[in-house]
Amino acid sequence: MKIAILGGGIYGSAMASYLSGIGHNVSVDTIDGGDMIFVCASSNMVLPSLLKFEKEITDQKIIICSKGFAGDGRLISEALKEKFINEVFFLYGPTLAEELGKGSPSCMVLAGGEGKEEIKKQIESENLRIDLSDDVVGVEISAALKNVMTILIGIVEGAGYGQNTKAYVFTKTIQETKDIGLALGGKIETFLGLSCIGDFSLPSRNRFLGIELGKGYKLEEIVRETNYTPAGVYALKDAKKMVEKLGIDAPLIRVLYKIVFENYSIKEAIKEID
Repeated sequence: MKIAILGGGIYGSAMASYLSGIGHNVSVDTIDGGDMIFVCASSNMVLPSLLKFEKEITDQKIIICSKGFAGDGRLISEALKEKFINEVFFLYGPTLAEELGKGSPSCMVLAGGEGKEEIKKQIESENLRIDLSDDVVGVEISAALKNVMTILIGIVEGAGYGQNTKAYVFTKTIQETKDIGLALGGKIETFLGLSCIGDFSLPSRNRFLGIELGKGYKLEEIVRETNYTPAGVYALKDAKKMVEKLGIDAPLIRVLYKIVFENYSIKEAIKEID
């Protein structure tokens, strides 16, 4: 099968390597007659990446691997509905790019409507198991908030809090993600699965950012030192816009925003978590 991958970064390269390794003809950053299109670009570039090839996109299934928002507090699915009538699926889960490329046994969840069974058949292998879900909203919001919430998880670690506090805050991040997801129509069981608890548990650049913030460094210092702005920084702004627009109470997003962008006291922020 011909598979097109848009987004040739670390994750896009790992996905290309994996799909090639199981026998597919893979092209990167071009559609080139692909039967399926995997989008691995940063979340705010998902729509622009697809629009670049709008004339070549006909009836292909679109599989989104990008985690986050499309910008302006919009979910990726919301942005794509405005421009494409294609079936859109979301493939998320605890899969570090390096381990996926090495063939470490992994598992992801594929969310979408009719057609996901065929996608599963084409991309599942001995080393990558695919679970199926029809809860697009729940899976997508879990992935969108993963980069946000893991910043807070990292902050608690970097600030030197004990295991009790770490467990407490980790649990609260899952609960708030669930509450937001349910408010948007997600299903409660989704938040116990791979796209939520599973993915929140992994180390990441966003968690590293949180650790450094927890040690007392400012966002600007960390970005300057690493020459990189983690996706969670942008996702936090979008998450705040989304919950405010929808009138959803999200105290963790509120206090995290103050820590990251307003230099709010971490000690005081932790006190506000209930």
